[in-house]
Amino acid sequence: MPKFIILLMGVVFAAASCNISDPLNITTGARGVFKSEDGGESFHSANSLGKGNINNVSVNALAFEPGNSEVMYLAGSSGIYKTEDGAKNWTYILTRIAVADLAISPNNPSTIYAAGVSGNNGKIIKSLDDGNNWSEIYTEPSKSNPVMSMAVSSSSLVIAGLSTGEIIRSFDGGSTWQAGQDLQDRIIKIRFDSNNTAYVLTRTAGIFKSVDSGHTWTKISEVLTRDNVFNNTTVPAVSVFHDFSLDSRLPGVIYLAAEEGLYRTVNDGQNWNILGLPLKDKALKVSALAVNPSNSNNILLSVGSTMLKSLNGGLTWETKGLRTEQPVRLIAIDPESANIVYLGLGERK
Repeated sequence: MPKFIILLMGVVFAAASCNISDPLNITTGARGVFKSEDGGESFHSANSLGKGNINNVSVNALAFEPGNSEVMYLAGSSGIYKTEDGAKNWTYILTRIAVADLAISPNNPSTIYAAGVSGNNGKIIKSLDDGNNWSEIYTEPSKSNPVMSMAVSSSSLVIAGLSTGEIIRSFDGGSTWQAGQDLQDRIIKIRFDSNNTAYVLTRTAGIFKSVDSGHTWTKISEVLTRDNVFNNTTVPAVSVFHDFSLDSRLPGVIYLAAEEGLYRTVNDGQNWNILGLPLKDKALKVSALAVNPSNSNNILLSVGSTMLKSLNGGLTWETKGLRTEQPVRLIAIDPESANIVYLGLGERK
């Protein structure tokens, strides 16, 4: 019988006032946000914070407000930041929690969820008023087990994943939680597609999908973690996964960023291919990627502090060096303006 965890929304988190250490073991250091307004041809720092800046913030996640992409929330190990003008200015809105991921309800943009760790316990917190006030809705009983990622579907299902691999679900906005399958590997990222199919990426086991609201999970990248992929040596096995991106216009098309390069499936994981990149083998580690939500042929990815851009579905690539030595941890393309691209920088994964 499934285990249910019932929590009271009793802990209210304070507005931001100070920095904290990095219990997520993700990243620290001077990093921040870069922005492009020409489709990734050029980037500039977008780190203004009142009289200061967010150059010392290591970016773990960026989330756009549905229907108004000028409003974004930034997750870092020092808390949550918000912009209401497309990253021209940021406001530090929450401290006392190291945040690994953010999710905004697609049905109500004022409802925001944040996953991470506070003290020694993994936490999920929730705001119903655009980030002005926050309440705790989940505390992980085990110590040193952060909540690493989460996603909210159009049917208001919330799925979250822990550092140790456990999946938890809520069907009522976080008032109660149901323990799901244990994937037994560090959760990296959780996302839903347009059909509410859930996808979870883990550190070394690869990507899983669920078509039953997160009750059961099927590994769809097993062939990539075998020693002899496709029974030949043309496609190297993957040792570590870093990111994935769903093509919102073409169901079943998924890109995987891995230590050994860039992989793609066009049939929801039945088959995978590696895409050639104009880089030396020792530099193939792809740390982040994104598919343009309005153009499936436009793909952006990062290798260290170098950006790669394709306009023809990965057949050829342009390389763009950034004026920083810091690697890119995430890429976010504005859903309302495809020429606007944001990069979240941080130490190497």
